[in-house]
Amino acid sequence: MPVTSKMHGSVWSAIAAVLIAGGFSVGAAAADPSNVQFVVDTGPGGGSDLFAREIVKIAQQNNIISGNWPVISQSQGGGLGAMAFMKLKAGHDNYIAAFTSKWVVSSLNAPGAKARLQDLTPIIQLLDELQVVAVPASSPYKTFAEFIADAQKNPGKYVQVGGAVTSVDYLAALVIEQNTHSSWKYLSFPDGGPRITALLRGDAQIMIGAVTDFSEQVAANKLKIIGVLADKRVPAFPDAPTLKEQGIPDQGIPAQLQFRGIAGPPNMSPEAVAYFQKVFTDVTKTDDWKQYMEREGDTTELALTDEVKSRIADFTAKLGPAVTLLKAASQ
Repeated sequence: MPVTSKMHGSVWSAIAAVLIAGGFSVGAAAADPSNVQFVVDTGPGGGSDLFAREIVKIAQQNNIISGNWPVISQSQGGGLGAMAFMKLKAGHDNYIAAFTSKWVVSSLNAPGAKARLQDLTPIIQLLDELQVVAVPASSPYKTFAEFIADAQKNPGKYVQVGGAVTSVDYLAALVIEQNTHSSWKYLSFPDGGPRITALLRGDAQIMIGAVTDFSEQVAANKLKIIGVLADKRVPAFPDAPTLKEQGIPDQGIPAQLQFRGIAGPPNMSPEAVAYFQKVFTDVTKTDDWKQYMEREGDTTELALTDEVKSRIADFTAKLGPAVTLLKAASQ
């Protein structure tokens, strides 16, 4: 659900209450933790790296923050390294991290992980990165349901291209295969370019990804979108129906499959949490942010600490069985 001005007002009221209770006047410079370090789980040019740098740029351009917030890469293990790094910074108010739902999957797939997203201090969720199903423009499939019908008749014949086997696109596919009694193969590439190339070359029939993964190719009439893995259609591709609209069972798939937010270390002070919540809420009010969301095809989705915890718990509960399917498929 897109954020409304009413939601912004209620979010800010909650933040202001914490700031005032902590002895900070609203917007007080004293609330600004010094030497902020922004941790991400990808290297330069990766999704989270670009996301963090865009937020910092918007905040600077709109005078929401002063100075620079350096972005620090902890790219080991799809979020595992970043979570472990943040856990070691317990009690530090100047460290924040850009997390994604992938962090939940990574820890579910690594029972001995040194840290989980639940160990950190959730500050705010910022957006929902809606996932869609793409096929070549020349594909005979007009809907995802048509592809699934073929996959039911020809188990293991067709191919989905995507990222790591722990990525949400593959986990969602495993759940859909189980729900529809169908099966297909998975072709993994670490980067988006080779995935699109494989799809256009005919090495794969479908790909699940974010709107921005496909926008240019759809505009060039090389790809088309045949489904949305969410409970609402995507503004960028309004003609693409959701799974439910196509009669595809979606139980076991979280309503927000790929979300992004900000977390702090364990034991971050309430004053610092409130400060960062105000900064990021103010960022989402800017025209620069709205243009960024439109450009990326994402939806602003604000939630504060307790609600973020609830959403992480719900995501964990729903994706747990999918991780079990993943482990079974890899044996």
